[in-house]
Amino acid sequence: MLPPAVKKAWIAAEAAAGVTEIEVGSFVPAKLLPQLADTAEIVAFARTIPGLTVAVLVPNAKGAAAAIAAGAHKITLPLSVSETHSLANLRRTHEQVLAEARAIADLIAALPVEQRPHFEGACRRSSAARSKARSRMRRSCGWPRR
Repeated sequence: MLPPAVKKAWIAAEAAAGVTEIEVGSFVPAKLLPQLADTAEIVAFARTIPGLTVAVLVPNAKGAAAAIAAGAHKITLPLSVSETHSLANLRRTHEQVLAEARAIADLIAALPVEQRPHFEGACRRSSAARSKARSRMRRSCGWPRR
């Protein structure tokens, strides 16, 4: 496990090299991934770097609430094209992940506009499958078509 000081130094070096967006951690249960238990601290540090967009990964609405409280600029919810992968990765079916996406969208919508983080679902598959999954997520959350 990397100590927080090492993570902070790495993020500072990336930002100094010109990287403008960094996914600094994930708000997952510490019992599952203890190496990410310091994500709120890392987000707080990363937010002090001018011009850096601080992104985090969240598996559910509880993680999103923690990310919002920490001040993340961008929240990503992984969305697997395969139901099998979704169950293995998030322990949720597609329908459950879409329900989490709706809950996260509601959390964000309740915030003042200037405090809302960017929210997206990450889908790592072919562009056609990714487009289909994003369309499904958008429809499920009541978001407009692009």
